[in-house]
Amino acid sequence: MGSRRCEPKRNSSSTGIPSRDMLHEILVKLPTKHVIRSSCVSKLWRKVACAPSFRSRHAMASHVTSARTEALLVTERRQPGRSDEASVFNASSGKAMCCVPIPASYGLANVCNGFLCFVHAREGDEAPAVVCNPATGETVALPKAPPLITSDKNYLDYIFSFGFSPSTGEYKLFRLLFRSWSSSTSSEQRVEVDVYTLGDKRGWRRHSFDSPCCPSKVSAPVSIHGKLYLVTVSWTHHRKRENPTRLLAIDVATELCCTYNLPDYETVPYEQPTVGAFELNGRLCFAAHITNFTESSKIHFWVMSPPPEGNDPQQPSWDLRYSFHMLGHHFYFSRPWGCWLDDDQMLCYLMNETLHKYDTTKCPAISDGGFLQWDKKLHLPAAPSRDRCLWNVCGGYRPTLLSPLSFALPPSQGDDENKHQFEHDVLSTIRL
Repeated sequence: MGSRRCEPKRNSSSTGIPSRDMLHEILVKLPTKHVIRSSCVSKLWRKVACAPSFRSRHAMASHVTSARTEALLVTERRQPGRSDEASVFNASSGKAMCCVPIPASYGLANVCNGFLCFVHAREGDEAPAVVCNPATGETVALPKAPPLITSDKNYLDYIFSFGFSPSTGEYKLFRLLFRSWSSSTSSEQRVEVDVYTLGDKRGWRRHSFDSPCCPSKVSAPVSIHGKLYLVTVSWTHHRKRENPTRLLAIDVATELCCTYNLPDYETVPYEQPTVGAFELNGRLCFAAHITNFTESSKIHFWVMSPPPEGNDPQQPSWDLRYSFHMLGHHFYFSRPWGCWLDDDQMLCYLMNETLHKYDTTKCPAISDGGFLQWDKKLHLPAAPSRDRCLWNVCGGYRPTLLSPLSFALPPSQGDDENKHQFEHDVLSTIRL
């Protein structure tokens, strides 16, 4: 009878399968897309990748926060008899990311890191904002903003802006309240600012500042390096045809506001240029589309130098990067408009249903006001007419695993007790 050999007990190291702690350290060093793919390997890998502690740590890793930004195709469909929905696709890969239901009349406010913020188009004090992570498909509804206490709501306008502060790690939702029409001739007017820090049990806070310019909705707010940027117009823009000349900058951490001068751009008599702010590879870009009915239109792109730290009023400098002649003169504000850099460093400019592309690796910048030639001009298909489909391509997206549900506040005990108070009162009366 042969002797029996005692085999040593196998552990994860001897079998080549990493332990949970080792797997945690490996996955946290991977890009967000690779972590999402890795979660399909096995139940263990998925369990590690889906753990809230891992997702929070991975979202703050330097290779994630400094990753190159991407562009998203976002469509909003509104069909009679069906709930509205938002679909998100990666513009570079063409892959579908998520399709989430959104409340009626909601639209995209802006993109901030790996989140999309949807708000109601008209009811800024009655409908809560919705934050979505397209990489995970998770959404969360934020607390409602404070009510608008004013007797003339018709003249009161608002803009929602969603921002992130790298220094504090906080996400904040700003609501700017201002009068879109006023007979005042004052050079400065009051702007009310309501702020909600995601996950803060204190709720919304309000403060205000005097601004020399009025926030504008010509383009979505842009979140870059802890600041929110909004193009502004003159307070007298409803009486005079004045072009935007200033940019409102909001420091997300301190919540202080200041204004920067926009670059000087040419104007055409009796024609209003189309201007907007966008994100280009982590830098703020200002675009001015000059329309001229007597000759071809022009489009100029400037990139802003990194602004001073904090709330320093020192003005940043603007570098004119690209200028192009454009064929066609008509521009419609209700149609898609934007610019971004794709994975191949192609400058993409979307106007109406036409996409222009230019290879920035050929000529990184221009000088002496020279004009460049587009490498490609693509005509995009029109949106289906069977339903109301609004769409646009938005840059500045940086994938993250951070769940918006981590910012959800637990329901208070009082809310649970009073939720069905009406039903209890009715039943009590019926049973008497």
